Amino acid sequence: MYSATNNPIHLSSTDRLPVCHTPSMHCYGCDKKCHFDNSALHEIKECTGLEYYIWPDNNSFLVEGIRHYFTDVNDKYITQPVVIIDFSHKNINYFLSDNWLDQFKNMRLILVTDKKMTAIAHYWFYNDTSDTTISSVIFYDDTAEEVATKLQKTFLAKTIKPAGSRPKLSQNEYSLFAFLFNGWTPKKIAYRNGTSVKNTYAMKNRIERKLGVSITRLAS
Repeated sequence: MYSATNNPIHLSSTDRLPVCHTPSMHCYGCDKKCHFDNSALHEIKECTGLEYYIWPDNNSFLVEGIRHYFTDVNDKYITQPVVIIDFSHKNINYFLSDNWLDQFKNMRLILVTDKKMTAIAHYWFYNDTSDTTISSVIFYDDTAEEVATKLQKTFLAKTIKPAGSRPKLSQNEYSLFAFLFNGWTPKKIAYRNGTSVKNTYAMKNRIERKLGVSITRLAS
């Protein structure tokens, strides 16, 4: 059996596939639509509207579907930018690196997930960094009221934990998932980590039950 102490699975830079280049993003808080630039902090300070981004913003349905909720956000207690993350399976390659959150330092994030990515988004909610706060996860079956509440509370510096009934990958399950998604066989993984092929297959089956889809199908 895998455990965090006895048989941890760790990804190294040589184990992973190359991480995709980070798409640029711009603010939707006002008509200026300023592009985000870590070096251009003066632009951020001059922002007069709600500072929020949608990343990546190549999903027109998400962009148009989420923007109207911001018209009801009247109170803002936070100074950090808010980033809406399109945490759907089509963008999964962006999220397989353990350090993908580093590009969002000093920001508050909201993950918008589809059904296939629910367990992975739930995992990341509890594994954000000291410099990055994931305020909430908007799930595929959330009501309009739930979506509005999560957005409003983010600007009030609050977090909303996902319901315990939502599937969530453990740290070991997520690590094994990343190996499998990148084409490693259970036999090769078991040999690398000093565990049995049987236990590796058992964990693989558990992961796929939580995802609701086979890893092979998700990767295709």
